[in-house]
Amino acid sequence: MTSGNLKECFEAFLTTDVEEYVLMIARAYRTFIAGLAAFRIYRETRDSLWMHVGTERMKEMRIWAEHCSSWNFEHKLQLMKAEHHYCNGNFELAAQSYEKAIASARTHKYINDEALTCELAGRFFLERDHLASSLEYLRLAHEKYFDWGAVGKANQLMNFINAKFAVSCNSLSMAGQELKFAAMMET
Repeated sequence: MTSGNLKECFEAFLTTDVEEYVLMIARAYRTFIAGLAAFRIYRETRDSLWMHVGTERMKEMRIWAEHCSSWNFEHKLQLMKAEHHYCNGNFELAAQSYEKAIASARTHKYINDEALTCELAGRFFLERDHLASSLEYLRLAHEKYFDWGAVGKANQLMNFINAKFAVSCNSLSMAGQELKFAAMMET
């Protein structure tokens, strides 16, 4: 972002009602969730309407990321790109976009979106029969959900991992890091 763009954005921010700003952020999140949902529905139904909806939401997110704040929206755009590539059968590009989204979310301290992206990457690899990669991403998603405080979601994901990989919730370990099952079981 150039200093001219920054100045324009800041001036727009100062002249925007707080209510408008909150609505603007809500719209960005609605765009993000709607795009992800549309791509998922497309994969399940192959109804081109959903691909169109997802693609249009991705275009909106690109505007947010390029003209407003890459800090807040870059990782969201990368995740939407990953899901779009996945829908189109561009699996290598999808895997690269998942990685970019995870790295961006981590860099910008969006632990919730990092967790979501890891979960979706894990499910992507599971559906592609890349079990080791799937388990690693799902394990990381579990850890990030737990760290974020979404214990219920972490428990739900743990149950999914147990069912898909037939592992004991007390013994699962990847790359020398124990999952935080004991603490979750206490809550």
